[in-house]
Amino acid sequence: MHRVVPFDKNYDQVRNLENTAFILLIISSILIFSNWLLSKVFFGDTKVEIETFLEIARCVSYVGTVLYLLINLLAKILFFIAEKRKRLDLIDHSFGTIYSNENTEGYYNNLETIPGVKKLAINSYESSFHTENNLKHLIYKNFMYLSIFSFPFLLSIFSKNGYEIVKLLFEISIPLTLFSQFVIMLIYYQNVIEINERFKIELTNIGDKEIGHGDIAKLLIPVLEYYSIKAWANINLDSKIFLRYNKTISEKWNKRKDNLR
Repeated sequence: MHRVVPFDKNYDQVRNLENTAFILLIISSILIFSNWLLSKVFFGDTKVEIETFLEIARCVSYVGTVLYLLINLLAKILFFIAEKRKRLDLIDHSFGTIYSNENTEGYYNNLETIPGVKKLAINSYESSFHTENNLKHLIYKNFMYLSIFSFPFLLSIFSKNGYEIVKLLFEISIPLTLFSQFVIMLIYYQNVIEINERFKIELTNIGDKEIGHGDIAKLLIPVLEYYSIKAWANINLDSKIFLRYNKTISEKWNKRKDNLR
């Protein structure tokens, strides 16, 4: 199927920033661990000889940490802007309007549904369904990142007595950031599961019947909840995971959609 997604370039910018931040995270982790290891291996006069290298490594790791945090913040801002464009496209596809300058083609799979609130609900459910299944794989990946990259920072922090407060703040910022992102992802995933269950129940109850006035409110509740939790989490899903599992998830979605009629 021909597929056009105008806001893909916005997500590409976010992914490029996230990849840059990831490289900085790797560099900072390696330097922090090397600094800790060399300070334990070398003693006395030998340690004095490498002190310049250790100092440079610490400075570079701290600069990398600051840049990692700043780039992550910029990526979240750009992701929020991309999501706004995506929501306008969702409204256009659901109601047949033209709020977006460019609309997607082949992005939603619900062309047979008449424009209206029900189509908005089904399109949102499709997006939420893909989000749930992608988050399921992304959580494991982020847990590995949390475990691997927090280790050298925590090792450096807790292995030194009387650690200066500035160094402590610098080095603990990475594991705290990774941990907070992981917790946000868990909350995001759990909420999306509950929202999808609500979509399934409401759309199954409606079936092929004409939507009544009360049904509009029932369908809008999970739609608003989905985009609220999505905006709160502000998490860009991994494109590699999306491409790897997209065919399987799409097949599951089509089966799920058939059961809604």
